[in-house]
Amino acid sequence: MSRIGKIIQKIKEAAKGLKFRERMILLYVLFGILPFLAAYVIIFQSTNRNMVEQMRQSEIRKLAAQAEQITGSIDLATELSERLYYDNEQEKITLKRYSNTEDMVVDYREFDLLSEYIKTYYRDIMSICIYLDTDRRVDNLYFKKLTDAIRQRPWYISTVKMQGQPCWTYLTNTMTTHRGLRLTRTMYTQDRTEVGILSIALKAELTEDFIMEQDHYAVMIHNGTSKVHANFDITADEMEEIMATAHTREENLWVNFRGERCMLNFSSIRPRYSFDEYTIVTLIPYNDIVSQARGDALVSITPAIIATVIMIIAIGVLNDWFNGRLLALKNAMHYVVENKEAADNTAVEVAGIGDARDEIWEIYRDLNYMVREMQTLTETANRERLQKEQLHSRQRDVEFKMLAAQINPHFLYNTLETIRMLALIDQEKEIADISVMLTKLLRGSLDAGQELRTLAWEMDLVECYIRIQSYRFGDRIVAEVIYDKEECARYVTLPLIVQPFVENAYVHAMEDMESGGKIVVRVRIDEAESLVRLYIEDNGAGMSREKQEDVNRNLNDFENLDRSHIGIANVNQRIKLRFGEAYGVTLESGQNKGTKVEILLPLIREENI
Repeated sequence: MSRIGKIIQKIKEAAKGLKFRERMILLYVLFGILPFLAAYVIIFQSTNRNMVEQMRQSEIRKLAAQAEQITGSIDLATELSERLYYDNEQEKITLKRYSNTEDMVVDYREFDLLSEYIKTYYRDIMSICIYLDTDRRVDNLYFKKLTDAIRQRPWYISTVKMQGQPCWTYLTNTMTTHRGLRLTRTMYTQDRTEVGILSIALKAELTEDFIMEQDHYAVMIHNGTSKVHANFDITADEMEEIMATAHTREENLWVNFRGERCMLNFSSIRPRYSFDEYTIVTLIPYNDIVSQARGDALVSITPAIIATVIMIIAIGVLNDWFNGRLLALKNAMHYVVENKEAADNTAVEVAGIGDARDEIWEIYRDLNYMVREMQTLTETANRERLQKEQLHSRQRDVEFKMLAAQINPHFLYNTLETIRMLALIDQEKEIADISVMLTKLLRGSLDAGQELRTLAWEMDLVECYIRIQSYRFGDRIVAEVIYDKEECARYVTLPLIVQPFVENAYVHAMEDMESGGKIVVRVRIDEAESLVRLYIEDNGAGMSREKQEDVNRNLNDFENLDRSHIGIANVNQRIKLRFGEAYGVTLESGQNKGTKVEILLPLIREENI
């Protein structure tokens, strides 16, 4: 035996010694608590992964929204530069040659288009200025003189090279020390005469505030090489590594940054008419993501955990109560055994059995009644055995009735009903269904006697029996009952004459079959010959010719009957005693060819009895 087999054997041996309470607790743990724990782990892991994905998507949306906002401001500045570029009033002022500075200052002050733009778009635009190439001194809020020092600056050189196209740069405001985007473009007349440089500066908050407000690594990079804003000290090598990873364009990027595994998200901004690119990058450490995700996942399953704890407490209380009731039932049963003369009204006082009028109390009450009935039945059986002069047929009838009366029907029905109710409470539909069918089958068996019943009644009991067996054998054995219910309801026969043969088919012919078993029960009514033919066919193991002959011979030998075939012989005997020797049972079979049973009965209408 393998090591696993030995372990399983030891577990089985240990389980044999467990009390009912211990078995219940073990079942609760194995099939109640452990599956819940496994489900919680799976749900927690799944929720954790979903939370991580939600955080990633949220970060992507946040970056996209910020990039869209910055792009909108950039497009606004570009549109304003287009308007100013083709503004006739602005061109007239910039081209006019003034004889004195006072006239120029008056014209510049009256030109209020720039101030109106700033008032209108104050949320995005910080300043608008035109640098003029003039020999007079110009120094106000919107017009400045284009000096030689300005001509040496890199932004001016880049702007001139663009030849009138917008040029975007990132400059530091000398007054606020904050860095922001600025659009510059050379202004020409219609005959391509250069008159100055237009400068539109966006507010630094558009880019800087977003970066500084992040609670994880965040940086804005210009053209993949230079830092614009960052909420931490970042090196050129780190920027190069980040941009190299970002350019792979993978949907979900995980990178090792400063010894931590981080989720990398980015969004790029490309101003119109520009070759520059600004990239907003965030790096969120994996441990921070997991910590937040686990917290959110734990919160999401907390109600389920609380419900499970309550369920465990309820199961424990129920287990203790049920175990106490079983202990009371055990003590009460001992009392009944030791005090066979006890009355029903005194028995309920034993060992606290009457603390609740539940199913256990009803079982004990019926048990008490059953003991007295069994004593009566035992005495009756003893008297019946002394009556040797009774006819053989009468003896068989008495044995049949005694078999039906050995268990009191009232107790048996109550017990099955108790099982059905408990099954429904525990949502065990199959057990409840079996209990209903078994009750129906037993009622038919116990109430049958020698009274004639309709063929429809008989077939209904056969279907109940088949349904019960289907729970045991499943798809291994398929049984079918073929009959016209309305037609069979018009004719009668002896009860319980088909079920023994169906039982033999299950037990003897097909029990060892792993699949493909089939049983067919058919009813054929021949009104021309006034006969009823009942067929029970199976494709089971069958039997040899010698065995078949022996069974057919024993069907009519009631004195030396093989006890394994007492059921079918009893059916044949009852038919012949009631209807005559012309009717009865015949059997055909072959080794590995199945068995076919034919029951021949007279055709009797129900209204004729």
